[in-house]
Amino acid sequence: MSTVPDRVLRYVVEDLLSQRHLAYLEVDAEGVLLSFGGDLSHHGFSSLRSGGRADEQLSFLIGLCPCPEARMQLSALQTENGACLDVHFVRDSQSDSGWIILLDARSEHEHKQIMQQKGNELSLRSEKQTRMLHAHLGKSIAELLLTGEWPIRSSGERRTATILFSDIREFTPFSEQSTPETVFGALNQYIPAMIDAIQEHGGVVDKIMGDAVMAVFGLLEAEVSSPQLATRAAVGILCNIAEVNRSRAAAGQHCLEAGIGITTGPVAVGLIGSQDRRGFSAIGHHVNFASRLQGQARPGEILIDETTHRLLKQDVVCYNERSLQLKGLAQPVRAWSYFPLMAKKEPWG
Repeated sequence: MSTVPDRVLRYVVEDLLSQRHLAYLEVDAEGVLLSFGGDLSHHGFSSLRSGGRADEQLSFLIGLCPCPEARMQLSALQTENGACLDVHFVRDSQSDSGWIILLDARSEHEHKQIMQQKGNELSLRSEKQTRMLHAHLGKSIAELLLTGEWPIRSSGERRTATILFSDIREFTPFSEQSTPETVFGALNQYIPAMIDAIQEHGGVVDKIMGDAVMAVFGLLEAEVSSPQLATRAAVGILCNIAEVNRSRAAAGQHCLEAGIGITTGPVAVGLIGSQDRRGFSAIGHHVNFASRLQGQARPGEILIDETTHRLLKQDVVCYNERSLQLKGLAQPVRAWSYFPLMAKKEPWG
């Protein structure tokens, strides 16, 4: 260390003495108090006496006096009279005595507590913001946005994706004949049953529309194709709903089923909305197509379009072909029907 000018040292010492209220104790090898001085009264120690053991006069020194090490420091030590001290133990190499240096640590300790509280508040605020993003955008999108890994340009882009629509059948008459509490109680059972299966298989929830959910597959990295992910999610939705219905039946509640439509093709995807609130959305013919197929699906049925059927490249024995006349289309379309809870094996073999 380079030599420090005396003027600098004096300034540092004066500043230390004014802020930290330096005090000291001198003890022998047996812990007997030999001398003391400094700003002891500030720390509440005004009745010390030489010749007595230091730890009998200051209980916070019990077990520490004499100091077992050549040098030791305790930070923000709380004493019995409410003082907050940094305590330094320094053994004198020239004799058997040692020094106990006391420095006021209350201001620093309080500052650390304030900073810790602010840190906790920031952490809590961040957690709340994350939960809000999860609720409004979906967990998968929110986490990608928070980490800067969202794969879609904000300005939008065209992707080939698989679209899934799932809708609770006969929900409108059920809601008209039930109390609001009953309606929302049912929704809060069936909607999570659909969303959980979608997110489990890598789908991005686009919209929740009352008793219906729309999801997009193929935007996130996956080991299998988007048609496979969407079909597996659809089967998971119907299995989850069956589990919900077992619970509702046991409670004497009305049970409902879902119908699902799936299509694959090019769609425009991106984030839309205002500066205060934005959300992910997929737009295009295949979105409307999936919605139309879902509208034709019977309870417990999955309807897939011809492209999805072809891209699955799996055992198609489970599927039955249907010809459907859909709203907005001049010609009938071919669709493939699958009732997973009635089949003996899954569509992917």
